[in-house]
Amino acid sequence: MNDPSSRLLEESPDAIASRLIQKAHNRDGLPEIAIGLCFLTVAATMWMQVVFHPGSAGYTAGFWSSALLVPAMILGSQWAIKKVRRHFLIEKEGYVEFKPVNRKQSAIVAGIALVIAVLAAIAGYKGAFPPSGWILAGTGIGGGVLAALSGRLPRYVVGGVVMALTGILVAFSRVSLTVGFTILYGFMGLLSLLSGCVVFLLFMRQPAQARE
Repeated sequence: MNDPSSRLLEESPDAIASRLIQKAHNRDGLPEIAIGLCFLTVAATMWMQVVFHPGSAGYTAGFWSSALLVPAMILGSQWAIKKVRRHFLIEKEGYVEFKPVNRKQSAIVAGIALVIAVLAAIAGYKGAFPPSGWILAGTGIGGGVLAALSGRLPRYVVGGVVMALTGILVAFSRVSLTVGFTILYGFMGLLSLLSGCVVFLLFMRQPAQARE
C-alpha cells in the first residue's frame, strides 16, 4: 500500500526541507510572473526579427535586445523578487522572508535559460540553424522538463506539459524558426504571467494567519 505518511518518513530531512522551501518560494506567484515577463520579452525581440528586414535598425535592435536584455532579466529576476517581497509584502502583508533556494540549483536553471535565450537570438539573427521542427520541439520539451523540475508544484508540471506540447505543435506547423520561437515563447509567457497573477491575487486575499 502507498501510505503517504510512510513515504514521508522515508524521505530525508534535506529532501523534505527542500520541497517545503520550494513550495513557500512559489506560493505568491512572483516567480511565475517573472518567468512570464522574460518569455514575453524573448517573444517580442524575436518578433522584431520577423517584421523587420535583416540589417535594418529594428532587426538589429531585436537581436541585441534578445542577446543582452533577456539574459539580464533572467539573472536579475531573483533579486527583483526578493526586493518586492522585502519592501512590499513583508511590511504591508506580513509576508515571511524565506530561506534562499539552493544556489547551485538556481545557477543551473539560470544557465540553461540563458543558453536557450542566446541560441534563439543567434538562430534568428544569423540563420545558423535551418527551420527544422526538431529544434522547436526540443526547446519545448526541454523547457517543459525544466519547468516541472524547478517548480515542483502541480501547476508547474501542467505548464511544463503544455510547453512541451506547444513546441511539438509548432514544429509540425512548419513555420520558420524565428516565427516558431515567437509563438512558443509568447504563448508560454502569457500563460505563465496569467498563472502568476492569479496565484498572487489569491495569495493577497488570504488572511495573514493562513499565509504563515
